[in-house]
Amino acid sequence: MKKILIIENNYMMRMFLINYLGKSYDVTAVETPSESIALMVNGARFDLVVCDYYSENDAQYTDLQALHLHLNWESGSLFILTDKDKSEQRINALQNGAKDTLSKPFNPKELTVRISTLLNKSAQFSGLRTVA
Repeated sequence: MKKILIIENNYMMRMFLINYLGKSYDVTAVETPSESIALMVNGARFDLVVCDYYSENDAQYTDLQALHLHLNWESGSLFILTDKDKSEQRINALQNGAKDTLSKPFNPKELTVRISTLLNKSAQFSGLRTVA
């Protein structure tokens, strides 16, 4: 079963995502990017991280950047949930390495389809190997 980490500071949204995505995936949830780094330092591995948007002005931004570097090393993907259809947040997230974004509020079915697509793409590429 694919493993998803949710980083969401809003308790109600975090619980919704745990319950909704937990039907199809092994889900772990934390409140902040720094908590996610603590999990990964202790050996936790995830196929996908679904995370709140953090701008460069947010205190958690540096931890999110560190998490993203770790995900690249581990072949995981970062999916950012932005606030209220803000195009600049989506563009910024994609420019900083997110594989996909979705604005809140969102249609849960769209979230599921986007996650499934990302996980299927990463599974296709993980089977490739370099030939010398």
